[in-house]
Amino acid sequence: MLEILDDNGIDKDDFLVIKREVYQNGKSIAKVNGEAVNLNVLDNLSTYLGDIHTQFDVVKLVNPKNYFSFIDDDKINELVLEYKKNLKEYRHFAKLYNDKKNEEALNNQKIDFLKYQIQELSKAKLSSTEEETLKAEVKLMDNYEKIMENYEEFDSSFTDNDLTDSLFNAINALKRNLAYDESLKEKIDRLESSYYEICDVYDDISKAKKSFDFNPQDFEDKNERLSVYSSLKRKYKMTTTELIDYLEEKKKEVDEIENFDEYLEELNKEKEKYFGITRDLGLKISKKRRDNAVILKENLSKVFPDLSLKNTSFDIVLSESDEFYANGINTLDFMISFNKGEPLKQLNKVASGGELSRFMLAIKAVSCNKVMNKTFIFDEIDSGVSGEVAFNIAKKIKEISLKNQVLCVTHLPQVASLGDLHYDIEKVVLDDNRTRTSVTLLDYEGRVKNIALMISKGNLTEAAISLAKEFLK
Repeated sequence: MLEILDDNGIDKDDFLVIKREVYQNGKSIAKVNGEAVNLNVLDNLSTYLGDIHTQFDVVKLVNPKNYFSFIDDDKINELVLEYKKNLKEYRHFAKLYNDKKNEEALNNQKIDFLKYQIQELSKAKLSSTEEETLKAEVKLMDNYEKIMENYEEFDSSFTDNDLTDSLFNAINALKRNLAYDESLKEKIDRLESSYYEICDVYDDISKAKKSFDFNPQDFEDKNERLSVYSSLKRKYKMTTTELIDYLEEKKKEVDEIENFDEYLEELNKEKEKYFGITRDLGLKISKKRRDNAVILKENLSKVFPDLSLKNTSFDIVLSESDEFYANGINTLDFMISFNKGEPLKQLNKVASGGELSRFMLAIKAVSCNKVMNKTFIFDEIDSGVSGEVAFNIAKKIKEISLKNQVLCVTHLPQVASLGDLHYDIEKVVLDDNRTRTSVTLLDYEGRVKNIALMISKGNLTEAAISLAKEFLK
């Protein structure tokens, strides 16, 4: 538990304070020692702090797949995580191997078509940058006449109007005023700078105009090259970038086919490697489960008599399979006989509701003996029983409470009478038709009355009161 606190930056103190606030809009916030945490952290902490058992938990005993939770411990759970990780890898490589194996018959037909595609695309020497460059160049050449007309107009605007000469003369005229107004210097500097910049730009554009030429053959060649791109994109229904990636993918596919046996062998090696690791982990898990099953069987046999299951015979059947299951290689079943002379049968087939409740309590009692200072909440674990069995269940719950804190919801007077503290919980419908739940800590007289009502099914009698006092002794 301390590791969980450290991992989440939670201060360690003498007390662990857990708080959860639920707001009207449905949102909530959880805090541990003042630090906000998510619900996963609370869930992890709860395994160290408490255990909640309800009457519906006996449903777990109906399905043998749930029995693993009764024999698996932290060490086994760690191994199961490792097992699952390797099982995932094994199944991944097994699927790849089987898929490739099934492809073997199709490879000879497929490779000729793939080689044709590779040859066609390789010959095209596609490049996303070349295509964009070609498009830009063709656009210029396609508008050659318009571009040259604009160049001529630009050039004549300079030459016909002596634009640069006029600007030069204007600057010189302004310079002559410097003798009278020195503030003009900054403006003259800016004009001169603009003059030289304009001259440079004019020279560059003049060079561009001279170098810009239309070559019909070059124009045709570029268009033909662009048509290669257009044709292949239309044929494969892909962009240029997708075609380039597709070519590399098909090259790899052909390489795999041509080296099929070698590739298949590599896949098989990976598959066998993870099979061996997974199998070894499964066997380790199985061995630990067998050891735990022996201990659980012995401990349950000791608890059964305390819960009026004196004539009960019990066995745990743990088998190993060649098949990989989600949590190992085992199948598990609980075999039981509640009466002498009767053969062992599956627990979920022969146990009544009351017997299932007592069996579950026996498992809880065994697990509780391994820990101290934990909180156990039993919600009507005693349902379906009465009389001597109810007393025995009450004593077993009391025994658990000697090392741990127990909160028990019950309708049995035998169980209620053994509690250190007794709370009465009642639901009341108010005048506004809203339901309120009240929780009242009872004193001795309140306990007598409450237990008497349980005994007499809600009718308070002198006999019930007398018996309730006997229970409380």
